[in-house]
Amino acid sequence: MRLVIILASFFIVLQAKDVHPPIGDFTPKCLAGNGSLYDPAKSSEVPWLTVDLDLPYEQRYANVVKPFADDMKKVIAIVKEMAQIFLGNNSISAIDALMQHAFDELFPPSYREEIRGISNATGIPTHDLALMNIFYELSRFCTSIIAQTYNGQLFHARNLDFGQLFIWDNSTRSWALTDSLKKVTVNIKFVKNNTVLFMGTTFAGHTGIITGMKPNMFTISMDAKALLPDTQQLMKWFSGGYNGSDLHFAMWAEREIMEKCNSFQEAQDYLSSITQLAGCYYILGGANPGEGIIIVRNATDVTATVQLNPDEENGWYILQTNYDPDQLPMYLDDRRDPGNNCMRQLGRGNVSAAGIYEVLASKTTLNKTTVHTVIMSLATGLYQTFIAYCPDPCWPF
Repeated sequence: MRLVIILASFFIVLQAKDVHPPIGDFTPKCLAGNGSLYDPAKSSEVPWLTVDLDLPYEQRYANVVKPFADDMKKVIAIVKEMAQIFLGNNSISAIDALMQHAFDELFPPSYREEIRGISNATGIPTHDLALMNIFYELSRFCTSIIAQTYNGQLFHARNLDFGQLFIWDNSTRSWALTDSLKKVTVNIKFVKNNTVLFMGTTFAGHTGIITGMKPNMFTISMDAKALLPDTQQLMKWFSGGYNGSDLHFAMWAEREIMEKCNSFQEAQDYLSSITQLAGCYYILGGANPGEGIIIVRNATDVTATVQLNPDEENGWYILQTNYDPDQLPMYLDDRRDPGNNCMRQLGRGNVSAAGIYEVLASKTTLNKTTVHTVIMSLATGLYQTFIAYCPDPCWPF
């Protein structure tokens, strides 16, 4: 139990912030209508990999992640460096032991075997890979958008923000963890029977997905809750309280809907009914006009939904950051109001891959923790991921 408390304290401390809100040079600035920001060629910076779901679990990721081994180790080293800063050197052995316990006793067998294969290929211990898979569940700050054009085409896009407070590098004027995550950002085509079943964006070493698209069926992104993680739920899981039950990590659940569901409604029902390690926001888009929804989740239930409704004023888009719809954003982390203002400045008539990209490239939606931007459209099969760069002056998160 003491190990659980140490890890819970680690996550709590890392999410504490004490800064001033964006003003002056950091005032939000909408770039919708800029016309020169969107360059599809830059999406080639993010590699496309292939995972064959017909292979045995241990073989699926082994070869595709091996080239990223050194960069994966750097990500883990930064996370552990922060643990040492806040909790002392002795905390590392305790965290390692807890992660090994989670891997050996609590991870679902299929994901455990996939991670074991990654470990064998990269030389990274399974307890470190378990830390990567758990840590991403509990700390992400993001912006997701679904928007519908006048002709009914849907665009689904997101910024993935991660790395706030993880070692500021004065030489690069950026967060060390954010920079490291850019180097392990990958797109993956998941293949079954020699056919692409779905595609997704994730970090090398994680067996779930952060963003994904199942062709002709639905798109998904997921944003974390900005509030502290449900430590009671976390402690119950680590202590074996859910042992043998069907408990889901959100990033694994996103992958599961891609493998199990064959329609927007099936995916919505699945994401609404599972028990999770932590609450989050699922942003789900479909193939048909009007199919867009934000599912507000706690660990066990849906607490609210927000649906696309093009017949209402400004109902042609939905936008989610890291706060419940009825909750005011933290004053130093308000990306929702600038994002909504920028979408309305863009206007429904200008919704396109370029237009949505301009919104997500606008500060403070774009900030120093933004790792990458993803743009998707089922109608055209578009799936692009861009490594994000926020030139100074840029708000730190």
